[in-house]
Amino acid sequence: MFFFKSYPNLTLLISCIFWGTYWIPLRYLDNGSNSSVWPIFISFLILSIILIKPLIKSFKTVLLHKNYYFLTGCVFAAIAISLYSESLLRGEIAKVVILFYLCPIWGSILAKIFLNEKFTTKRIIAIIFGFIGLEIIIGIEEGFFLPSNLVEWIAILAGIMWAISLTIFNLAESTSGIQKTSLTIFFIPLIFFVLCFIPGGRNTIISSNLLSINPIFIWIVIFAILWLLPSILLIFFNVEILDPGRINILLAFEVVVGILSAALLTTEIIGLRELLGAFLVIMACLIDVFNLKKIN
Repeated sequence: MFFFKSYPNLTLLISCIFWGTYWIPLRYLDNGSNSSVWPIFISFLILSIILIKPLIKSFKTVLLHKNYYFLTGCVFAAIAISLYSESLLRGEIAKVVILFYLCPIWGSILAKIFLNEKFTTKRIIAIIFGFIGLEIIIGIEEGFFLPSNLVEWIAILAGIMWAISLTIFNLAESTSGIQKTSLTIFFIPLIFFVLCFIPGGRNTIISSNLLSINPIFIWIVIFAILWLLPSILLIFFNVEILDPGRINILLAFEVVVGILSAALLTTEIIGLRELLGAFLVIMACLIDVFNLKKIN
């Protein structure tokens, strides 16, 4: 806790490294179990059990203080993380990361609608940059003005859900980062399981390696403790310390990490389209960061 307060910028950059490489253990668990939902489901569940104490406190906060905005914000955050995870399993890493990181653009629109924030010149330019980046990624030169496949829709929807969650947190009473993390993680296993029923999703077969001693269990624990916990907790914790502008500047680093890790560790072709789209989305974040309202 002392480290977080002393070096908030560094801890957020560290979370970007985890989020930018989040797909590595995620895909390993998926590939190692023939796309069974259970290894990833168990990872989410393990973390929820580890955070049982703050989880109980979170439920007390909701029930005793009627902090329903807090509950709703955590539900939408859980949906966002579940959708983001599913899109990373289905699609190209670079494209998914870029499409998800349109979330500050959706956040600007939602802030105008629900928080009565004004559309400044910077915000309008940021939104334009974001939409141009979106059109480049989905292939406007090929005649596509809207996402042409399910993966793109899932990635964009994940970003929208994340933006909604942060907007709702603006309306909620202040809660700690660990409370936000525990309650969000509580909902993720169920939501991720529901995504199995979207065509092309995980299967519900219990693979043979889950019925015997297998290295996959080590990765299940590693994914829960070394990827999920720090990535989610550090973001929610720094939401209470840094202004949203600084947070969005630092989180844009995740796009860079995601693209570089995909280029180094996969056979994905990172072409001019991906690079230009990423540049415009990052610029949209940087232009608009000074106009966002602090989130409790």
